[in-house]
Amino acid sequence: MKKVYLFLLGSVLSLPALAQPKIMLRLAFNAEQNRYEVFARPNFSAKSFTWGPSQVSVVLPDDVTDEAISARSTNIGVWADNSTIFQPKASPKADFHGFTTQGGKVDLIAGDEYLLFDFTLKQGFMEGIRLFENKVDPTSTQEGMKGGDFASYMADEKGHNYLDMDRTLPSLRVKEEAVLMGEAGAALKTAAGDASIRVVAYPNPSPTGTFRLYLKGFEKDEIVSVQFSTLSGKTLNSFKEKAEVLAGRAIPAPGTSDAFFLVTVTRPEKQQTFAQKVWLRE
Repeated sequence: MKKVYLFLLGSVLSLPALAQPKIMLRLAFNAEQNRYEVFARPNFSAKSFTWGPSQVSVVLPDDVTDEAISARSTNIGVWADNSTIFQPKASPKADFHGFTTQGGKVDLIAGDEYLLFDFTLKQGFMEGIRLFENKVDPTSTQEGMKGGDFASYMADEKGHNYLDMDRTLPSLRVKEEAVLMGEAGAALKTAAGDASIRVVAYPNPSPTGTFRLYLKGFEKDEIVSVQFSTLSGKTLNSFKEKAEVLAGRAIPAPGTSDAFFLVTVTRPEKQQTFAQKVWLRE
């Protein structure tokens, strides 16, 4: 029995060494910088790892402007949006962007994340932006894909694919979200509780004194009113703007010595008002 026990113990301890080398892809949204970031995290260490030609494809909703996206490269070569397909019949509600690189050499440390590249959109944060899924999304032969292969891969110089994928969707992480207000000023429900409409001021907290608005479910041409006020109701500033111009635009916070202010977004035609605390410091 003793020999069997030692044999099993040795097998368990050797499992990590037998683990298949993988590089985990992750897409996240940086609220403070207002940009999407693509990370890679290896489960192995390697000195002067030769990163070969690789591709990371991203799926965007169809209401994003039909044009290539400018990427800012930060690690492992120069990344560029070299392949685009907009609203193909195989997936008419989506746009496909293939970011590619010729790669380069890098020292990898197991468990460390490497920012490969990032990009921004005019609208700022948008729901539904995600990594391309090789076994789910359209292949090059499907209708409207025009022969384009958007399968993501993380390869070395010999063409070995190390791809693994974190499928967690990018999200907005804020201290508080806007709530829909009733006529008497009482909160009716959180905007996040209604799948069709959502209002979020981000980043929140906003230590730099600048924030943006995510407006989901708003018509592009509708005029919305924005008001800044103190908790006691004193108006600090107000303005009106088209929803498509307002969404994602940098907005300076009003001057106040308070730790936070209230931002109120009103849709006059829909008779809806949303209010949210925006914290300037914790």
